[in-house]
Amino acid sequence: MDHSQIIEQLDTFFIGNEIDPETSKPRPEPLLYKNKYLTTHAAIIGMTGSGKTGLGISLIEEAALDNIPVIVIDPKGDMGNLMLAFPELRPEDFRPWIDEAEAAAKGMTPEELAEKTAKLWRKGLTESGQFPERIARYVAKTERRIYTPGALAGVPVSILGDFSPPEASVLNDVDTLNSLIDSTVTGLLALAGIEAEPLKSREHLLVSSLFLYFWRRNQGLTLEALIGNIINPPFEKLGVLPLEVVYPSKDRMELAMAFNTVLASPSFSSWLKGEPLDIGKLMFTPDGRPKISIFTLSHLSENERQFFVTILLGRFLNWLRRQPGSSNLKVMLYMDEITGYFPPVATPPTKRPMLLLLKQARAFGAGIVLATQNPVDLDYKGLSNIGTWFIGRLQTRQDQDRVIDGLKSASSSALDESQIRQILSSLPKRTFLLRSVHLEKPLIFKTRWVMSFLRGPLTLENIKRLTKSSATSGEEATPSPATPGAPEATAPLTNVFKQPWATSSTPSSAPMLPKTIPQFYLVPPVAADEFLLEPGLAATAEVRFFDSRRNIDVVEKKSVFLPLYEDFQEPQWEEAEPLEAEKEDLSPSPPSNASYAPLPAAILNARSLSPFVKSWKDYLYHNSRLKLYRVRKLKIESRPGQDLEEFKAEVMNLLKEKKAQAIEKLEEKYRKKYQKLEDRLERALHRLEKEKADVSTRSVDTVVSFGVAILGALFGRKALSSSTATRAGRGIRSATRMMREKEDVKRAEEEVERLRQQIEALEEELRQEIEKLSEKFSLENFEIETFYLRPRRSDILQPKVFLLWEATPIGSP
Repeated sequence: MDHSQIIEQLDTFFIGNEIDPETSKPRPEPLLYKNKYLTTHAAIIGMTGSGKTGLGISLIEEAALDNIPVIVIDPKGDMGNLMLAFPELRPEDFRPWIDEAEAAAKGMTPEELAEKTAKLWRKGLTESGQFPERIARYVAKTERRIYTPGALAGVPVSILGDFSPPEASVLNDVDTLNSLIDSTVTGLLALAGIEAEPLKSREHLLVSSLFLYFWRRNQGLTLEALIGNIINPPFEKLGVLPLEVVYPSKDRMELAMAFNTVLASPSFSSWLKGEPLDIGKLMFTPDGRPKISIFTLSHLSENERQFFVTILLGRFLNWLRRQPGSSNLKVMLYMDEITGYFPPVATPPTKRPMLLLLKQARAFGAGIVLATQNPVDLDYKGLSNIGTWFIGRLQTRQDQDRVIDGLKSASSSALDESQIRQILSSLPKRTFLLRSVHLEKPLIFKTRWVMSFLRGPLTLENIKRLTKSSATSGEEATPSPATPGAPEATAPLTNVFKQPWATSSTPSSAPMLPKTIPQFYLVPPVAADEFLLEPGLAATAEVRFFDSRRNIDVVEKKSVFLPLYEDFQEPQWEEAEPLEAEKEDLSPSPPSNASYAPLPAAILNARSLSPFVKSWKDYLYHNSRLKLYRVRKLKIESRPGQDLEEFKAEVMNLLKEKKAQAIEKLEEKYRKKYQKLEDRLERALHRLEKEKADVSTRSVDTVVSFGVAILGALFGRKALSSSTATRAGRGIRSATRMMREKEDVKRAEEEVERLRQQIEALEEELRQEIEKLSEKFSLENFEIETFYLRPRRSDILQPKVFLLWEATPIGSP
């Protein structure tokens, strides 16, 4: 019977099969691990060939099947194998990924090896109780993408183009803001090859101060702007001391040169292209499917890897802190081969944000899973925050000592160190010791067969082929939706004057206008023989959205531009475009070598722009609105600035919470029923003990295993009595064989059969209850509505309209 769908509905991970300590063979029922246990984080440790990559991939596959998004940091390139899942398991699916050199070494053609591999995968999956339908569900319900920061082979990541300021909630939270700046600056300094410890180095202090200065003014920083501001900072002190005392200009020039080296690098342009590193966009697709986002770093230099991982961890932590708390697993971050990123003594830039994540992520329902073949490379402070340990074969005493130290922190019970050492040195491939704070005792298990083809590390050429294949199948990146609450408009203005002037219009000298009409000039920082100044109306304002009942009080800045043509009469603000220029970009004086495009008569004859200010204010009052979402049945509403995709993810997590609460009630109900059946079985076995002495040595392990794996997943291993610690299928068979040795064979067999049928009936009843809960808390049953908040007329603040001239260069000097 295929229990996999029931398992997935129980929020459990199928990780393999427990090894029977008596027979040293895997037990037939699946070993299930509650996914919420991973909120206390996990470590996968094992030497090369232990099977840790397969175990890591299986955890990620299980998370996706449980509708949990996963961010994967992949320094070596192995985790890209998650893309190689083939529901039909055909030889032609495997053929493109067969190593032809390996086939030749085995005396086979690539086609023959592909056929053999397909059969091997089908056999391995079948033996682990998995079927092609499960692979099909995995592929259909997830979006898997490989990102290649610093390269264009996969999905590129734009990370150096513009360090935009975070949203207002972060700017108003000192701790979160400082943490985000810290990780950003630490990563940037690592990219420039500068080892700088936060709070101590003047390089870190200066660059952090620059980010704080500009972000608090809601301005972003490009790398070019950062270099310029390092040379000429917009402040004269660092702390209470003069800037030149703390960090003289000569020394600042060295720092600027280090960043300029990065800027001048041929590979720099690849860091400007691609999708922005927005953690919220890595969670779910618009239709609610979880994403597996694989960040492959094997092609990067060590400095580039440290830079990117530091930035990614910092942004992940920043995003987490803005999420509601949860005791369930909502998101998983997996890092393969963490050696060098979280060492015990050294302090690479990645260490601080990783340690913060291990300490804080649990409160937000995030699980961190770290894999390594060198446990001595893990920070001892980090080990104390890890609750689940998957340990494969380790042969060196140094590795064993570090793992034993970690295991002591994961459990309050005593450890038999000599026994652990013996186990760790003799574990076969794909076999792990599981030690968890959530389980009473450690256990040994064999990992399940992974659904993904373990082809080995992927090259950039492999990734390029996979990316093209995904695009062809319709998995292209979807453009990010506009921020909720923003005015509906066309694309942001990059050049405010695009439409040609009437051919009859000729440039002239500056028009004579009254001082009551304010004028500003937008002049590009380029040299030219002459500039043509073309006019338009610029309008700015702040719109406040206030609702005391919803605890909403936000202010949005509005800046638009409206071109002025000769037939202009009055502004049609609905035709205006967003104006990106900041106040600091505008000059009150025109360039000396400028001519003017003509103004329409409505402006030339105007005494002031006051009527336009009134119409602008009226327009904002009637047309501004803050877009929000809600689910009435759950009494939940979105936060300002939260888009539909993020709100949908929050709703799904709330439904998971409610489902988990319902399952807890179900647990209590079925625990009592199961306990009664177990007690009856124990009494029957006790009667047999009186008739045959050797029965007593077997009664503890002689239990009914039909459906017990599912019941055990629901109740947890702690909930079951010691007499049910072993759930092997041999239970009924061995009991029956013993019974047949007695004169009351028929009656005893009938009793066992009744128990078997009752267990099966209990399992079927449980399955139906679980399906009802899954249906009850399905997202489809909870309508997400859109509604809007509108401003009061008094909430249109500081409306301004002024004449804006854009300078277009003509000719070159």
